[in-house]
Amino acid sequence: MTFQAIRAAYEDHIRTAAAALTPPVPVFFENQPFTDADAAKEHILMRLDFGVIGEETIGDMVENVRGSLVVEVYTLKGRGPGRSQVVAAALAKALSAMNAQRRKAATGVRASIHPIIGPSFAALEGKPHFFARVGCGFQASYTVP
Repeated sequence: MTFQAIRAAYEDHIRTAAAALTPPVPVFFENQPFTDADAAKEHILMRLDFGVIGEETIGDMVENVRGSLVVEVYTLKGRGPGRSQVVAAALAKALSAMNAQRRKAATGVRASIHPIIGPSFAALEGKPHFFARVGCGFQASYTVP
């Protein structure tokens, strides 16, 4: 299995979209260290969970996997929900663009998403953040490059 290559395909889209925002928003992934100092600022957390990993294929050169992807946006309170909406919309747009791409020859990964759920919003009690959540199922295939 090539979980890292598949994970990277989704992480790269989120990281690129977050870097293009004004100001850019740091992104943290579930497999990355996260400190209390990071948690006090505007940030994005992304979690990718693998579900079906043993889907049968024709031949032995392709791996198909499915799972779920959750992106959480934490913007500072006092700016209204507008900033959360801008960030969540940019991330949803970046994820949706994945469906139009073909496999990347260098990585062998073809990644796509299912319909996006959200964004859902909440003002976090006792925390300095306004919260937005975007989620979707994903499907990816890996072909040995």
